[in-house]
Amino acid sequence: MTTPVALWPAVTALLFVAANWLYGRAGERAYAHPILLPSVVLMGWFSLNEEGLKAYVADTEFFRMFLAAAVVGLAVPLYRSWGAVKANKRAVLAAVAGGSIAGVMSALVPAMLLQASPEIIASLGTKSITTPMAVTVAGSIGGVPSIAAAVVVITGLFAALVGPGLLRALGVDDDVATGLALGTAGHAIGTAEAVRLSRTMGAAAAFAMTANGLATAVLLPLVWG
Repeated sequence: MTTPVALWPAVTALLFVAANWLYGRAGERAYAHPILLPSVVLMGWFSLNEEGLKAYVADTEFFRMFLAAAVVGLAVPLYRSWGAVKANKRAVLAAVAGGSIAGVMSALVPAMLLQASPEIIASLGTKSITTPMAVTVAGSIGGVPSIAAAVVVITGLFAALVGPGLLRALGVDDDVATGLALGTAGHAIGTAEAVRLSRTMGAAAAFAMTANGLATAVLLPLVWG
């Protein structure tokens, strides 16, 4: 049975609106994050009804355009708060470089120690860059694009849900430092959370996400062999 084209976009939007309301009612606790609930509901549904997944992917394809526009739109908070990033340029570059290396190695080393297959190892190496980049890079080094995309989403959710609270517990209370961590480790999802928390934090995260994504996409295929 075919479903109306507008059904899945409407369901996705309603799930997000409901989750965002619940997030506010729960005092913005991590377990009620508006990205988490829709993801869990949809994954649970399609694990029981796999035949509907292709229709969902096709009907919600236009959301990718909004994602691209949102990523480009991050230039606005970056421009507005560029002074805060520029004032700490050495620390910013060092943090992004270190975070980029740590993001790759934190996936590769455990996978190698557990003797994962080369395809799985290659798929995990792109976990901290945005999905379009991760899919392309993973395919170029022998990974499985679908696994890479799933790992990217899980990484971003973890960074957005756990990152801010963990950084506060570690004594990191600077918006630039927090933004750099969220953008480097959590790519677009972490950056979206940073933008929600603070303009300066969002600017730092946008810069870190872009720099880390470009560095990983260019360097990882070169050194993979």
